[in-house]
Amino acid sequence: MADNKPTITIDGQVLAYEPGQTVIQVAHEAGFDVPHYCYHPGLSIAGNCRICMVEVDGWPKPQVSCKLQPSPGMVVHTQSALAKSARAGTMEMLLVNHPLDCPICDQAGECHLQDYSYQLGQGEASSTTAKTKLPKNVAFGEKIVYDAERCIKCTLCVRFCEEITQTNELAMSGRGDHEIVIMTSKGEFDTAYSMNIIDLCPVGALTSRDFRFKSRLWFMDFTESLCTGCARGCNVVTGGRDGAMLRMEPRANAEVNQWWLCDEGRLDYAHVNGADRIASPRIKTADGVWVQATVDDAITAAAVALREAGGDVLLDGGCTLEEMLLARDLAKVMGGKARYAAATGGGDKFLRVDERGANAKGAEGLGLARATKAAAAAVVIVERDAHVPAALRDGAAPVVVFATDAASVPASARVVFPHGSWAERDGLLVNTDGRIQVINRNPAVGPDNIPATADVLEEILGELDPAYDWRGRGGLHAALRSESAFAKAQFPAMQSAGVGVGA
Repeated sequence: MADNKPTITIDGQVLAYEPGQTVIQVAHEAGFDVPHYCYHPGLSIAGNCRICMVEVDGWPKPQVSCKLQPSPGMVVHTQSALAKSARAGTMEMLLVNHPLDCPICDQAGECHLQDYSYQLGQGEASSTTAKTKLPKNVAFGEKIVYDAERCIKCTLCVRFCEEITQTNELAMSGRGDHEIVIMTSKGEFDTAYSMNIIDLCPVGALTSRDFRFKSRLWFMDFTESLCTGCARGCNVVTGGRDGAMLRMEPRANAEVNQWWLCDEGRLDYAHVNGADRIASPRIKTADGVWVQATVDDAITAAAVALREAGGDVLLDGGCTLEEMLLARDLAKVMGGKARYAAATGGGDKFLRVDERGANAKGAEGLGLARATKAAAAAVVIVERDAHVPAALRDGAAPVVVFATDAASVPASARVVFPHGSWAERDGLLVNTDGRIQVINRNPAVGPDNIPATADVLEEILGELDPAYDWRGRGGLHAALRSESAFAKAQFPAMQSAGVGVGA
């Protein structure tokens, strides 16, 4: 093998391994689906769920693969009769006291216990004793609910609080089938990352109070995207249904957020579901009355207003690179400059950073100055009031506004376009470390048929500058690559928006 690394054989395939790896890690890297509950690559190894057992040639009993250290020449079988029998016995033990409440459990559809019971279970139980009754609907702080009857004692939640946040809010209490997870004497979660234990829980024992009973997963659309609560750019999966954003969960990226997401970012989607959302373009009549308009009519009216006004463009610090590039071009055509605004503060020593503008780094790369005080601007683009507060918006006195909520539109506006939230837009963001990443639109979130801000900006540019050449996404990306700040940057591949829950 390459570099003379030691090897083991798993299901007939010879695999090299690094010293310190365990058998389950080697198997997972090679694509073998070894089941597990208590194992997580970001936490210490407990080896207490026993579902990952495999057969090893020359060993009389099945072995727990998450703790098993490979040795040169070891031969492992993950699908042998002995391994399957051991897992079936483990499943029977785990299900002895588990309630049959899958129809009302929020974990249904993504529950490892449910999946493995079909794949590995025996189909019927041999036990005839009554199930042990344990506490239900226990509040773990304000955000999490614990159901002890569903808990399989994997200790992932306890280890997370001990090893990642090091705040020790949880512990195991009791023995045998009466063992449960309890809050410590602190009585409350002190960590800003408490909701990660919901993601870690392989069953429905820990559920989100925010998402509880809102929807079945198979009715929702899921999209890989980014959290825009700060400039860290944590990788996430958004979940939506019928125009509403229902939840957001972390997506593993070892170089950005590992497997985690802060509670603030996870719950930062209230504005996406705001009752005051702008769903279509509006034009103010001569007598000051707002009327609904088609996109084409609004673009024509915006061009007329901007020919008269001219000047700067003020952007939300969460705008995409494409939107910022076009805003800079628009400001140049109008004889002004583009500036961006974003809030600061609230960082910590883990994931959250003080820079709240999700694309502040991108704005700087495009040469956009940061707006620190009110100044005139013909165009304002605002998604979050925290980034572009009323003082900046009203002080700019814009005539054309792109806004997510109607409350963000200054009185000076003459034309308004809907600006989709970050969950409804496609584009590129540059995080605090200079990494270019992709946000993707979730097709189940937000008002229908909102025109893309980038497309509208290009149309307005075409109206104002007869020589302007429509570029589209491909042309915009080529233009971004020609910028000196991004000349050596690696641009990620853009993907189609939206995936089904089973994708």
